[in-house]
Amino acid sequence: TLKEAVRKHVKPGMTLHFSGTHSSASAAIYEVIRQFWDKDPRFTIIGGISGTRLNLIHLGMLKKVIGSFCGDSYPMPGPNPIIQKAYREGTVEFENWSMHTPVQRLMAGALGVCFMPTRSVIGSSMAEENKDSFTVIDDPFGSGKKVGLVSALQSDITFVHGWAADRYGNTILVPPLGENLWGAVGSKKGAIVSVEKIVSTEFIREHSAWVRIPGYVVNCVCEEPFGAHPGGLINHGVMELE
Repeated sequence: TLKEAVRKHVKPGMTLHFSGTHSSASAAIYEVIRQFWDKDPRFTIIGGISGTRLNLIHLGMLKKVIGSFCGDSYPMPGPNPIIQKAYREGTVEFENWSMHTPVQRLMAGALGVCFMPTRSVIGSSMAEENKDSFTVIDDPFGSGKKVGLVSALQSDITFVHGWAADRYGNTILVPPLGENLWGAVGSKKGAIVSVEKIVSTEFIREHSAWVRIPGYVVNCVCEEPFGAHPGGLINHGVMELE
């Protein structure tokens, strides 16, 4: 269960990554809150802050946020008073990036390289604010152009909610994938996966085109129907999973 997985693997002070887009690990967020809300865990969170993640700030559970969009996403994008208050009072540190660069940083971490080249944030205030994780160099191959580099980023644990997985952790994710795949593969202590349904390995083999997370990076698999609620979860190409 998620309760057992969180109790066994999550410790105060960790850097946690919760999957987003249409694979939001909402049930995992609620379980982390239940177990740590009164323990001042000082977590660092990778990813934007919106929806269910707002509770982590409101309950004083975070030390730092590394991400991009922080605010309300429904019914329309806009500022959120909980985030504004935390930023204004300095109770949470916000490391702000473009939408693209956190994905690139997690990709670098998953691939085992120290950095990833990027065209994003060059010339912006984000480049000035994040000099410990971003730099600009001359193209080493002589084009005369400038190239941005973002440093690799890895969570201690990544939580992902998928459509289905077998008991070995081979997990079906459907687009949009966002940073979810890279966060899981690059996680230092492995991924904790929740799914709508635990299925047979035969089912996974029959739908191997949709398997995005290999079992060898997964610590725990938890069957958690509606685990992305109130977010959506679309079953593109896997119509057997209704």
